Amino acid sequence: MHYKNKILTSLLIASGIISTPLSAFANDSSELEQLRSLVQELDQKVRILERKGELGEEVAVAEKKAAPVIKADAGRFGLSSADGKNTFNLHALVQADYRAYDNSSTNATGSTDGWLIRKARTGIDGTLFGWVNYRITPEFAGSGPVLMDAYVDLNYKPWLKLRAGRYKPFVGLARLQGDSDGKFLEHSFVTGFVPQRDIGASIFGDLFGGKLSYALGYNNGTPDGSGTEYPSSEPGGNGKEVTGRLFAQPFKGEDHVLAGLGFGFAGTTITQAGSQTSTQLSAYKAFGQSNFFSYSAASAAGVTPATTATVADGERTRWTPQLYYYYGPFGLMTEYVHETQGVTRSTNHKVLSNDAWQATFSYVLTGEDASYGTVNPKQAFSPNSGGWGAWEVVARVNGVSFDDNAFIGTSATRLADISKSAKSATAYGAGINWYINNYTRFGFDYEHTEFEGGGVGSTANAVGITKLVNKKDENTVIGRLQVAF
Repeated sequence: MHYKNKILTSLLIASGIISTPLSAFANDSSELEQLRSLVQELDQKVRILERKGELGEEVAVAEKKAAPVIKADAGRFGLSSADGKNTFNLHALVQADYRAYDNSSTNATGSTDGWLIRKARTGIDGTLFGWVNYRITPEFAGSGPVLMDAYVDLNYKPWLKLRAGRYKPFVGLARLQGDSDGKFLEHSFVTGFVPQRDIGASIFGDLFGGKLSYALGYNNGTPDGSGTEYPSSEPGGNGKEVTGRLFAQPFKGEDHVLAGLGFGFAGTTITQAGSQTSTQLSAYKAFGQSNFFSYSAASAAGVTPATTATVADGERTRWTPQLYYYYGPFGLMTEYVHETQGVTRSTNHKVLSNDAWQATFSYVLTGEDASYGTVNPKQAFSPNSGGWGAWEVVARVNGVSFDDNAFIGTSATRLADISKSAKSATAYGAGINWYINNYTRFGFDYEHTEFEGGGVGSTANAVGITKLVNKKDENTVIGRLQVAF
């Protein structure tokens, strides 16, 4: 014991804690007890300091875990809680086009070669509490600002979710792609019939690990291809539109040649009651966005005899089978829509049957996998590092036909004018997409459209179509530079 005390005392003297020589304490038991007490006191202080350091580290770790995370990578710009359950993300989409039209065509009246801002959107989305999602997207191009998306998702379970607000109804296959992900720079005839956006609510979800998805919606309803929904209290007693969709991916997630196969069926139904101030009917556009079919309008003021416009009147139903298949660099997407539409002009009431279809093919030349969404290049284009991004070629054929009954009647009752509106159209397109990086894309498309009827000199009477003069073929080239994140 004496030896241990001597060593401890020497250490204390060497460290400067005490300065009295050991011999002064060797035979003094009271001073030795004082030294022992001093050592114990110093040991306690050291332990306190060590614990304070540990507590400080624990607090720092806890604060770091609770601190918000700033995200500025992988196409995400925003904030997130440390646990990821609360997020706030910024998005943007800009599309700058150059469009050129065949000057020999009379279809694109008012459409001249030149530049166009096709889309200019900013938006926010995110998550609250790990299961509530939200999205808000305004559009500034065209006649904007217009609110495109404003909805909330309640993700109770993967098989049971609720979406409410303004959103894309779960109907058209191409329409449900991201607004920056379409293989062609403008939609096909099919998408001209299905709703663009609508206000309402949908129950949806995924079953069997995502191999089967479903959706059932109840919305205000919109004219064909439109994003302008009917008012919630439309004069004339408009009904609400019910939408439904089933989509299967039976080999999803498997190492199987059919892993990229998806197919489904969607449908809508609504009872419409249009008026002379709100006909609830659409015009239909070709690839260059020129109208090639419109229902009859009312005569201009002061023109005699006065005539009324064609209005939606009765039940409108749509059904649309749809399919896609992606395997390696190859992609195929096809869909068809059949619509029955009750319409009236003066004393002429008809239920019209109209049809449209499309098939889009794609092939990624640089070896990346084709996808229903965007293509992510293996190497982003860089003038310095030698990367060339991803290159994709695309081809499409699509067509549309309108019921002959739309053109039959007198000048006062005819639902559509055969000398101005085509009876049918078929279009053939090709293009190339250069995915410069994950956020930047350049596209170049050409589409040739042939029309049946719709030319000056076409005639019809109360019995049938008597003469068809075709509109001139339309040829359109579109180049687009796009940034999306």
